[in-house]
Formats: sequence, C-alpha cells, structure tokens
Amino acid sequence: MADFIGRDEAEARELLAEAGVRILNIDSPECDIVLAEVLEEEARHERAQIVAEPPEDESAAAEGMGAWHVNEVNEFETVIDGDGIVEFWTSDGAVSVVLTAGDIMAVERAEHRYRPLTSQSWALRFGGPADGDLVSFETERDSGDWPL
Repeated sequence: MADFIGRDEAEARELLAEAGVRILNIDSPECDIVLAEVLEEEARHERAQIVAEPPEDESAAAEGMGAWHVNEVNEFETVIDGDGIVEFWTSDGAVSVVLTAGDIMAVERAEHRYRPLTSQSWALRFGGPADGDLVSFETERDSGDWPL
C-alpha cells in the first residue's frame, strides 16, 4: 500500500491529481476507469516488465529515472514486487510516496523521479504507438536529497 512521506495523504493525493498523477492499488474499483482515462485503447496492454535495482550511491540515484524528468506519453505502471520511492513535482513542491507490490501509478506527463529501495519489478503500460518506447526528457530540476 502506498505510503505518503511527510504529508497528509488527502493533501498529497489532491496535489498529485492537480499535477496529473493518481496512485491506486490493484484492488481499487476505479482501476479500469483510470486506465481508460489515461491510455488510449490500443495502448492499454502490458508492454513489458522491468526490474529496477537500487542505485549504488547518491550520484547514481540522481541519474536516469532518478533525475527529474517527464515522459513523452502517459503511463499506467503497476508494481509487481519490491519497494521504491517516487517523487512528483506539484504546485507545492515535491510529493513523495513509497510504492510497494500492488500499487499503481497513473501519470499523465507529470514531472517525477524514481528511486528503487529494493529490487523492484514493474509491469509497464504507456501511450504511443505499439512499437514505441517510453521516452523521457530531463527537466534540469536540481535533484536534491531523497527523503529516505
């Protein structure tokens, strides 16, 4: 179950919704509705599964997915196992959430960064053409410390 860090859960969810992010659980009754809102029908299938490993050090934690970035398409990603922290940039700064098995993040091109805390497996769904990749661009926001 998602654990919001340093913020009231209701406040965090409101800020995330304003930024284009919804955090769900696979048992949430609205999963199918949110999936349909976030991804076009031809992109709703699982495209891949990945395993993300914890970074070796703080420098590695600020690179790649650990750098603030925006993906070119919407995402609907499901945590299969493991723990990781995702931070999303909102109108009130960063909102941090630890995601674990069964959590889903629906992201509509919102600025975020990610750090696996343990080996973490994900099922990936994202928009774009069937043969497309999940492409992102860094926003150049200063990485700063992770709320561990």
